[in-house]
Amino acid sequence: MTLVLRALPASLAPLADREWIDEVGGAALRCCLRHSHPGEPVALVSVTPPGPAGAYQETGPVFVHARGCDGPTSSTYPDDFRRRAQIFRTYDASGAITGGELVEAGRTQEAVAERLFEDPSVEFIHTRCVIYGCYMLMIRRG
Repeated sequence: MTLVLRALPASLAPLADREWIDEVGGAALRCCLRHSHPGEPVALVSVTPPGPAGAYQETGPVFVHARGCDGPTSSTYPDDFRRRAQIFRTYDASGAITGGELVEAGRTQEAVAERLFEDPSVEFIHTRCVIYGCYMLMIRRG
């Protein structure tokens, strides 16, 4: 199965609540699906990720490049995001949540997504950081 990973656009940066130079690095950038490098300008924005509808829509903080970027450089699951436990939430075509699964840090993200997509009612998956609950990315069938 081919998985399509969807990042948020860096064009969200003008909506930033806060912008700064990340001297240390390590912010999970949702525009290019990697951690920030030391010295990069990053922005903290409040977003409502696409997909979920009605009461299932959630708004929360995410990091993006403050001055734009070209998006992800790979179509595979981001190595930087593998280092943290995540929740994979499944949604149907109406945007209603249909389930979820805890995915431990490691190398099994694609396998879990493929298994969740075996349910024909699953239209897309949102991944979220376990500790902060922040949106990470969207996964769709290819």
